[in-house]
Amino acid sequence: MKRIGLLFWVAALLTVPRLLSAAPKDVKLPPYQEYTLENGLKIFIVETREVPLVTMRLLIPAGSAQDISGREGIANLTANTLMKGAAGLGAEEISEAIEGVGGSLQVGSGRDATYVNGSFMARDFSRGLDFLAKVVIKPDFPEEEFTREKGIVKAELLSVKEEPSALASREFVRRLLGEHPYRNPVDGYPGSVESITRDDLVRFHRDFYRPRGSVLAIVGDIKAGKVLPQVKKKLGSWKDGGTDVSSPGRVTAVQFPGRKLVVIDKPDATQSQIRIGNIGVSRKTPDHFPLLVANNILGGGFTSRLMNEIRVNRGLSYTARSRMQRYLQGGYFSVLTFTKNETLRETIDVALAELDRIRTEKVGTEELEGAKMYLSGLFPFDLETNDDLAEWFTDLSFYGLDKDVVEKYRSEIDKITSEDVQRVANKYFHAGDNFILVLTNYQETAGQLEGLGPVEVITVDEVR
Repeated sequence: MKRIGLLFWVAALLTVPRLLSAAPKDVKLPPYQEYTLENGLKIFIVETREVPLVTMRLLIPAGSAQDISGREGIANLTANTLMKGAAGLGAEEISEAIEGVGGSLQVGSGRDATYVNGSFMARDFSRGLDFLAKVVIKPDFPEEEFTREKGIVKAELLSVKEEPSALASREFVRRLLGEHPYRNPVDGYPGSVESITRDDLVRFHRDFYRPRGSVLAIVGDIKAGKVLPQVKKKLGSWKDGGTDVSSPGRVTAVQFPGRKLVVIDKPDATQSQIRIGNIGVSRKTPDHFPLLVANNILGGGFTSRLMNEIRVNRGLSYTARSRMQRYLQGGYFSVLTFTKNETLRETIDVALAELDRIRTEKVGTEELEGAKMYLSGLFPFDLETNDDLAEWFTDLSFYGLDKDVVEKYRSEIDKITSEDVQRVANKYFHAGDNFILVLTNYQETAGQLEGLGPVEVITVDEVR
């Protein structure tokens, strides 16, 4: 959810024991009104009174999973260009009008969806909603602005090969997920972005920017009875493009029986990037809470096993972590770290050993309770602001999640046992069946990789 600074995290960690000195209390979502317009747009209106502000978040199921093969990056480029001209207004006119009332309106995209986020003073809600409707329904995609934005994205993509961590993470996902659209980076590749035309954006917008399946959350100092008529007026005329839209389908179950190792040879690399993982699960999984705890113990927290063994005890790296990346149609599990070239194999072996240990040995009571306290103690901060609430309401609806994911979070975490952790670790944290990607100076490190499994070596120049 929210990115929080280091000082905040330190303070939060010190606060956790006090927060959970008694049995954890569940957090309640504030009262809300739910509506669905005739065009299929789902709306959540949440009245809060803490500050005279209103947050709007519109989720549109138009993410990179809908990109056209060979033109990856269309969803991202479309989103980036929405604010560059709409309903006859130019980019500067839109920006100045929004900033003139102290508001903000931003557009971004991910693998599943595009997000339009707005924040305005309560008195300016109608004006903010008007601009949101304009950029979503009536973008002009000015040729000059499109060309400029395309150049910016392409330049950023060309720099990825000079950023070993970003390149390793990108190629790990691309090769892990096979032919599924999730394999592609949201912003595409230099060549694919170069091939995108303005007409491609117009078609993508027509086909995928549709009210049915989209979710709008409005949170703040407003009254639902006054807000709903305004939403109907501004967004009720939004229509589907008329094109049938197919789902990208599920990510396949287990793609790497046995172990596969891909090496990206970067001769000037003095450090080696390491990625280990396999196919994971979607946002909507019955193993949600056990996975949160298991991942926190393995590599999701500051005192995790990976951090302790790789950084604290052995000094092999500055960081080592694990994560479950989950989307609508599936996801992946990964371990991420880096080390000096001369300690590449030792670092890989330690990571694999930790994957094996959490699967084969029951987690002790103290370690288990510590992970549960950490997760439960920090969770209320995820519901602190109007922005947080708007994100939760749109995501709960889009991903088909029950509100119990929020409202019973702390009690569900409290129920997790060491047996639960071991069960999901065995199911998802593969130690023998996994994909390993290493970005390294292969001439220096080739001997260290023997015995890990079949090795495919590509040069950094061969990377797309």
